Amino acid sequence: MNKYKVLSSSIVLPCMLMSTALLAAEQGTEQYSGLHKQLSIMSDIIKSSVTDKSANQLSKINSIESTYLRGQGVVFTISSAANNSQWGNYSFNFSMPEMPTLPEMPAAPIAPEVNQNFHEKFDIDINQTVSHAMESAAVGYERIVEIFEHNRDKTRELREEQRELAYNLRDVEREKRDLNYQLARASDERKAEIIKDLKSLEKQESKLNEDKVKITDKANDLAKKQKAEQSKRIEHRAQYYQQLTVKLTETLCLYGNGLKELPKQEHVSVILKSAGEQSSGRYKDSILVFTKEDIASCSADKISAAKLMDKSQAYQF
Repeated sequence: MNKYKVLSSSIVLPCMLMSTALLAAEQGTEQYSGLHKQLSIMSDIIKSSVTDKSANQLSKINSIESTYLRGQGVVFTISSAANNSQWGNYSFNFSMPEMPTLPEMPAAPIAPEVNQNFHEKFDIDINQTVSHAMESAAVGYERIVEIFEHNRDKTRELREEQRELAYNLRDVEREKRDLNYQLARASDERKAEIIKDLKSLEKQESKLNEDKVKITDKANDLAKKQKAEQSKRIEHRAQYYQQLTVKLTETLCLYGNGLKELPKQEHVSVILKSAGEQSSGRYKDSILVFTKEDIASCSADKISAAKLMDKSQAYQF
């Protein structure tokens, strides 16, 4: 009889423990399902709010990921890239090469299309001032890309000229060596003709060296212009991401109260990929950390979006 009791206990106890674990897992899944839906909706809001379809230049979210860290808050990881032919199909995530090496610039990845029904559903009112500022940054960047392409073509032409000059100079040097060899062994009658040919080659060599100096000067001037354009490109890039950060903050101010399942004492963090300064061959991520309390205050018009940004923790990593 005792054997049956022991056997029964050895079967029932593990089953009870397994059932308890499954129940806890199900409850954990249900616990965050509401927040998961809210994160998905907020991601769609962010995508739509920074895309002005009425403007000629489109500033888009290339990708956005969200997650929740229990006890800390929600995290949105955002990658932004230009995806319009007028922007030159280039991502901001590249660095200007030094002269004279000018490798091909990488094309930006294709940004996903924004859900049309979603935009109508939430009727998002895009702030015109920020949208125009982002459009202005787009126009400036477009112009810089055009200049960059033009200068890259000019550099390629200068290289070809330099190679051709180098070939011609080598040919002249070879002919001079041949003539000097013949001069040492030629008769008196032949020497006069060889000396005449040598003088002609020396004139050619002098002209080629003058052309070489001119091309070198052009290349140096082009390098200076390239550096100046690099500074402008960096400035426009910073302007673009600054305006994008403003738009993201305004979006949280307008719609952040939709994250109702987020605990009151936790945070909303936004990681804007490669939006910071360049360091060690890469662009740092720009990170903003907001408290849910501040976002709620902004949504209730107790503080402005500018004040919300000032109260955030901002840093680069």
